Amino acid sequence: MRTLQRFGVMMMLLLLPDLGLAAGNGPNSGATGKENGSGAVLGDLIHIKRDAVSGQPILQKRWIEYPQDILGWGYCPIAVDENGNEIGFMALSCDPLDPTAVVEVDYFGRLSASRTKERNLRMHFDEVISNIKAAESLRLDVAGRLELGFNCTTPGQCDWATIDSPMENLALYTRLMTYGHVQTDPHEIDTFEHGDPAAGTRYHPALGAQDWGKFKGVLKRLLPLSPQADPTACFGSEFANGFNSMCSHPEALGNQDLITAAAFLGGASGKTGKITVDLLQYLNRILKITQETELSAANLETLPTLIRDCGNDPEDQTECHISAATAGLPAPANERFVNFATAEYSRYEWRNQDLNVIIPAGAPYWVETSIGLLDWLAFVNGTDPGTVENVSGFVDAANDSLRTIEFIHNYAIPEDLGWDFQ
Repeated sequence: MRTLQRFGVMMMLLLLPDLGLAAGNGPNSGATGKENGSGAVLGDLIHIKRDAVSGQPILQKRWIEYPQDILGWGYCPIAVDENGNEIGFMALSCDPLDPTAVVEVDYFGRLSASRTKERNLRMHFDEVISNIKAAESLRLDVAGRLELGFNCTTPGQCDWATIDSPMENLALYTRLMTYGHVQTDPHEIDTFEHGDPAAGTRYHPALGAQDWGKFKGVLKRLLPLSPQADPTACFGSEFANGFNSMCSHPEALGNQDLITAAAFLGGASGKTGKITVDLLQYLNRILKITQETELSAANLETLPTLIRDCGNDPEDQTECHISAATAGLPAPANERFVNFATAEYSRYEWRNQDLNVIIPAGAPYWVETSIGLLDWLAFVNGTDPGTVENVSGFVDAANDSLRTIEFIHNYAIPEDLGWDFQ
């Protein structure tokens, strides 16, 4: 157990507005920032009380002692144990009463890469866009990851390459959750490029009108102005430089945007990992999804932190009421969160497929067979819960995608199986 005293001190410093350490202002403000390359100290991220539907944290308004023996109101995350029960607070503190019962979010795994510099994620996103432009066709694999088709002979008959790079999937997740699409402005200058000065101004790669035809069916949701996704609304001589810059601005996230983003999140995670509401909300904070940066816009629809106010007796919860944080409160009460209200996930609708797999039949033999993906997901992620909405639906979609990737890696028949290497 990493020291929770450090957690308490950090929270007190963040809560004290006149110390100048409100979110994003301090020298170690990576907990709410991308570009400084730090991100929150993972040992200080714990399971806390949240709204069961939206995932918004519920902070306790309570009287605490700040440094220099200053007493004042603070806004404290409410730690919960492994069963979701509140742990309570030490007197005049945000520290949990029983540190041994705290559940740390220490299972980021590959998602720890979210703490990289924002420009590194943009570099991986640029690589994805360049590959899409080079591809002849696009589709989603059974886990919801993007596949690129090359050397196509007939529709669907291509050499398919899955985007399975965790960093590229994380870059896709970040972009889709922030903008609702992957269209960038072709005239956006690449300020990270430091190549030959004689080469002139360099721009980030961007989809052109000729690329939009590759996005069919549900993939149209990756384009702006979906579901119609008409390129004539974005490209044409009537626009300055031939491009309507509004087409690179953020859009509100619909259900298909969110479920596709959840699949990208699954692709960015370690295949043996897990995704929880706590991990998701901390990850979005580190990626600064809900905040505008020098390099990125913010998600359009966000929700505030929730505050539990019990009056002058915080221990008497019969007098408590919960309401949205008002403007002007110090961190962490000023944080915003992605609104997942449009998320609606049905495992049957998204994952009802059969896969050709190989299974052991006694060493050194194996056999080929077909297994329903729904059966596998029921085995590893529990019985199909039906349609699940809001943040829980998003988390279920991400975990189903993650377990599907594990299934593919472990059991799917390789395309070169049976190749004669002699």
